[in-house]
Amino acid sequence: MRKLNLLMGISCWLCAPCLLLAQDLKLKTADLDVSIAENGYYRSICVKDRQVLDEKVSTPLVTACVEGKLVHPTELRRKGKRLVLTMADKRNLTLTYKETPLCITLEATEVPDEYDAILFGPVHVNIHDVVGDVVGVVQGDGVALGMQALNIKTIGGIPAEYVEPVRTHYEGKTGRSAQLSVGSVPDYRLAAVDFGNGASFQLSARNRTRQEYRMVQNQEGSWTLPVQGPDARIEGAKIAMFGCSASDALERIGAIEVEQGLPHPMFADGWGKSSRQAMRSYLITRFSENNLDFVLDKAEKAGLKYVYHPGPFRDWGHFNWSKGFTVNGDDGVKAMVDKAAERGIALGVHTLTNFMTTNDAYVTPVPSEHLLKQGILKLVSDIDAEQTTLTIEKSHLFKTPLKLNALMIDKELITFGKMEEKEERMLLTGCRRGAYGTSKSAHTCQTPLYKLWDYPYNTLFPDLELQDVFTDRLVEIFNKTGLKQISFDGLEGCMYTGQDDYATTRFVERFVRGVNHNVLNDASRLNHFTWHMHTRMNWGEPWGEAMRTGQVEQRIKNQNYFERNLFPRMLGWFLIRLADRKFECSTLEDLEWALSESAGFDAGYAMNIEPRTLQKHGQIDMLLEAIKNWDMLREKKCFTPEQMTRLKDPATEWHLEKKGNRSFLLYPLSVTKHYNCSLGELQPGQPGGADWSVHTPYGGKFAFRLKVEWEGYIENPSFMTEKGTILFPCKVEPGQYLLYNADGTACVTDRNFNLLRNVVPEGVAELPVGDSHVAFSCQKGGDTDPDVSVRFITRGQPESITVVD
Repeated sequence: MRKLNLLMGISCWLCAPCLLLAQDLKLKTADLDVSIAENGYYRSICVKDRQVLDEKVSTPLVTACVEGKLVHPTELRRKGKRLVLTMADKRNLTLTYKETPLCITLEATEVPDEYDAILFGPVHVNIHDVVGDVVGVVQGDGVALGMQALNIKTIGGIPAEYVEPVRTHYEGKTGRSAQLSVGSVPDYRLAAVDFGNGASFQLSARNRTRQEYRMVQNQEGSWTLPVQGPDARIEGAKIAMFGCSASDALERIGAIEVEQGLPHPMFADGWGKSSRQAMRSYLITRFSENNLDFVLDKAEKAGLKYVYHPGPFRDWGHFNWSKGFTVNGDDGVKAMVDKAAERGIALGVHTLTNFMTTNDAYVTPVPSEHLLKQGILKLVSDIDAEQTTLTIEKSHLFKTPLKLNALMIDKELITFGKMEEKEERMLLTGCRRGAYGTSKSAHTCQTPLYKLWDYPYNTLFPDLELQDVFTDRLVEIFNKTGLKQISFDGLEGCMYTGQDDYATTRFVERFVRGVNHNVLNDASRLNHFTWHMHTRMNWGEPWGEAMRTGQVEQRIKNQNYFERNLFPRMLGWFLIRLADRKFECSTLEDLEWALSESAGFDAGYAMNIEPRTLQKHGQIDMLLEAIKNWDMLREKKCFTPEQMTRLKDPATEWHLEKKGNRSFLLYPLSVTKHYNCSLGELQPGQPGGADWSVHTPYGGKFAFRLKVEWEGYIENPSFMTEKGTILFPCKVEPGQYLLYNADGTACVTDRNFNLLRNVVPEGVAELPVGDSHVAFSCQKGGDTDPDVSVRFITRGQPESITVVD
């Protein structure tokens, strides 16, 4: 009887609601098998029977961060779907798990208040063929393992304060940063890190209930206010882990989005991450109520379905419309949106996320108490309303120089010119009292003097609470007007709050969940959770450089980033310009270089064309037609993989010629350097002209672009090659071009390619393959000798392309 009772006692202990694991805990999905040992560490992670866990590295289920140290689990007990982890500091941390055919979810449901943060893992794996560092998917040997944050409080990466403890614990392991044209993203801010011989997943959640003094934008001790509401607590941090075939990774993430209630933007042709519409090119131009019909005409010629305004607001914060854009407020914008929609075109507008202009009503005449503060300064003595030098106690807040040097005290804003250290005090000199239209007044030294964050764009920032109001105003605008495109430019401005990627994600998610229709959106930066919400990334800012040289390497570098992160591809912004003091007017060859790159990488782009350029560029309709043809073929996937490999090479040049509704010819081009002839610096006895050695890989007929510069003019220019002589009976004056086309036609144009007169060439000339001699000659006239610049263009054999739906 006693033996039976003893056996019954053992049986009851094994069936107890909360038990120490007698064997490994097994969790699984359709393709993933996870085994967790009784000490709270992963024993194995198998994807389709392939062991992907790096067994050389001890990988905990969760790591706690407290007082600058890492705390790991020592014991795991299970209570239903709850996993109670006893940590090395004797505190308990509870995770709740769930298994579905798609994924395993882990949610932190009980976390000690003392913990600064928790890390899920970090989970080290032995595959790393393709590391999706932002999306959190690692591929190798035909399988993929992924970890996804399931809410905005769970972010990719490790809190900055715990980077060194993590690296020390894992023997100094430093992974590869993500290289982008906007800069490098350090490994500790990535959801998955490539170590070269393996990879690691690192998702985390911070305790945001406390007032802190953090490193923000390289400023130590920046005042960071607590987050209000449930997002402040670690409880609720949640991840999903999944495994599948590498080829199914993107589809699996989409299914998890739907299952777990994540944002899942849809287009007419499907989910945003696999939609062809997500990579559509668009036109950036300053449309308004006054010129909308003209702009829509040009967009139609280019076949572009989105037209985007680069700056329609007169302030950022309240987001009131510029009077030059509309005099009818939101209703006027809705009328423009409706008019464009009738022609199958969507409109969008640009702003800078949480950047606040100093003319906004949150700044003037009564500043909001929610202006973002860098910290508190202490006045040494009372100040009157006219005082322009302030004496304060010494502060660390001046390490990072700012642009506006803005201060706030009561309801007055003050800007200072210089900071001077004087023993243990600081003098703020050249103060402007009542700055930005606020009221100046006297203040006691007991009144807090706040140092505000600002940005070189002459803007301030809101705190998190006011940031939400910014977002809500944008939601109101888009819901009321039907606008369908926005760029979260300057999204990194949200991080000035000290709340890292949580703050940026909060802005985007609040917008995406608030709008009542799908809004195509992009940003120049991407984090782990915004991956689910951003349609694509796009930027470029090639101003100041020619189209072929504007950020070429960076544009190409970004394509690898998109590919490994399973993200729609964009090539950036390009500028079609009129001639100015530095640059020539944009040419068809310039444009087709960009369009061929777009086709090669199968990446969309933005074409920035000011209304004045649309009006004054003499070849604009030809350029818009080229955009339409190239983009149509790209969107319909008409280029072969072999063609795309050649098209993406930035050293190549191409021309697309339409032969019928469904047939095109693709020509390889050779565009030479500029050959120059200074008619005022000829050798003694040399007539007007020059001898050039020209190289081209393609022989036969050629085209050229001749430009006359400086002063004076030329007449009857001719070219003699080894295969003939051709003369152009015309006069070309300074700033004008003589254009000779591949079809044998010629014309003289102004500096923006507007036709002045047609020219009938006399004679025939061709260029041989390889190096050859070209003799240029002309008559010169005027009081000053002009300069002549010539660029030759030759074509190779065309390749036929047929459109098949």
